[in-house]
Amino acid sequence: MHDERTAPQRIRVTGLQEAQLPALVALEQACTAMYHAAGFDAAEVPARALPELIALTRRHDVRVAEADDEVAGYMAWRDEPPGVAYLEELSVHPDHQRRGIATRLLEELRERARELGMQQIVLRTRVKASWAQDFYRRAGFVPLGPDAPAKVRAWRSEREASGTPLTRPGEVVLWSAIAPKPAEEPDDDGEAGDEPSAG
Repeated sequence: MHDERTAPQRIRVTGLQEAQLPALVALEQACTAMYHAAGFDAAEVPARALPELIALTRRHDVRVAEADDEVAGYMAWRDEPPGVAYLEELSVHPDHQRRGIATRLLEELRERARELGMQQIVLRTRVKASWAQDFYRRAGFVPLGPDAPAKVRAWRSEREASGTPLTRPGEVVLWSAIAPKPAEEPDDDGEAGDEPSAG
């Protein structure tokens, strides 16, 4: 299928701002409708209303992606013991999917988590949401198994010991490594420059 939409000129990621909340409510409704059209029921995939979006900010870093100044997606994540980045939510409005928004949000998460010394991201996703599974696989995520790094296995053990289920029915846990920050290229004088690289 050919997508004739033009890519956004600019994708900007910010912390959640109050003025963005109505657009996030609409985004939640649009994403939920997409899941319902794919066969999920309302109990499996409920839309977050305004109070729930605000509540996310109490325990999560909520980042919003704007495509050419229009709210296009968001993510919510937090640091969980013993030091992994837990991605609670990553949603992109259906009108903006396949335009690099989710990839840009994941880049933001990796950057922020790397700054805090974390080396892995974990998340839950629905098995029947094949489009999400495909996206995460392409982004380097794999199912949590016995070969996962020690911190990811410890995270799983802590979550299981807390008494709450690690997953809900129909979900799977995925994880991905956070690559170290690339070394800065030396400038013409042989020293690392202060200017960020374009890329």
